[in-house]
Amino acid sequence: MLIAMGNKHLVVASEDIQAKGNYRCPGCQQPVLLRHGKHRIPHFAHKKHALCGFSEGETLEHLQGKKQIYQWLKINKWCPQLEVYLPQIEQRPDILLKRKSQRIAIEFQCSPLSLERMLERNTGYQQAGITVWWILGAPYFRRLGNQKIVQFTQIYKGRPALLFWNTKTARLIIKHDYWRCSYSNLKFNQTLIMKKQISMLANKQYHQPSNEVNEIAIAAFKLTGRTLAQCPLVCHDLVVSWPTMAKPIILWRIGVILKLMEFPLFFSWHSNEWKKLLIVTGRRDWLCPGCINVDMLRMRVIQQYTNDLIDAGVICYSNDHFILCRRPCWVNSPKEKLKIQQGKRSA
Repeated sequence: MLIAMGNKHLVVASEDIQAKGNYRCPGCQQPVLLRHGKHRIPHFAHKKHALCGFSEGETLEHLQGKKQIYQWLKINKWCPQLEVYLPQIEQRPDILLKRKSQRIAIEFQCSPLSLERMLERNTGYQQAGITVWWILGAPYFRRLGNQKIVQFTQIYKGRPALLFWNTKTARLIIKHDYWRCSYSNLKFNQTLIMKKQISMLANKQYHQPSNEVNEIAIAAFKLTGRTLAQCPLVCHDLVVSWPTMAKPIILWRIGVILKLMEFPLFFSWHSNEWKKLLIVTGRRDWLCPGCINVDMLRMRVIQQYTNDLIDAGVICYSNDHFILCRRPCWVNSPKEKLKIQQGKRSA
């Protein structure tokens, strides 16, 4: 940690202060020692075997990044405070600042953190009326899976984003580039995206089967006599979405089509019932965000698919109800879908 009590005042760890001073942890009040050297920045550490619920082992990167973020905020006149202990919730954010009337806690996360632990900490800040920003360190620079992307997603200027701090350049990095389609990193060429999805569906069904693929492939064959690659055109997610599910969105979209086959034509759902139907269809696969409302990302995906189903004439909307108008066609050959899609692009 960078802050300790010394002579009844909070002091910041540095090489300029007395090395053998009487320093105590602001949280547990136990004695702490000033540490610094050639390969580590000045910081305070508990004595060996000391038990403290407010101080966890900190890496060099965490100490360095926390100090850099503090200095950056100070230069920008945000009036930050380091490691302020909040007794009402028994938490100590890395940095606490006040912007207008809003208190903001900043957590610089360099070590693994479970969603459950993150939600506990966020709940504490919410109880204290504090907004929290999670900034990720170097271990999170590598390719992240959907679960971690969703866990650390925050809304920056109205858009989903992940926040990173690079200690080598002392800069904040805001990444918005996690938008994707199923099985594809392409964003604009819908024909190529569909080709990749068709290829991956066939490959996953026959060569790399998994439980999630097997389950829906068996259900599709029982109901339609078709393979996953022969799914209706409307099942393909050709517009990028922010990660929201543990599995590719296309598998959920196929699952929704199979679910609709259980209902007679012209069956109607109230808008809330329709939303519930689509949520329940993917109930095991929706990922839980750690920082934002659970519906914020989920509803974007549901709304996009609802719009696609309306455009395809599968459902229509009237008087706050969605009505099943027709059943989408499973194709004999994936090439049929590609011809239709290419025809759309040419029109």
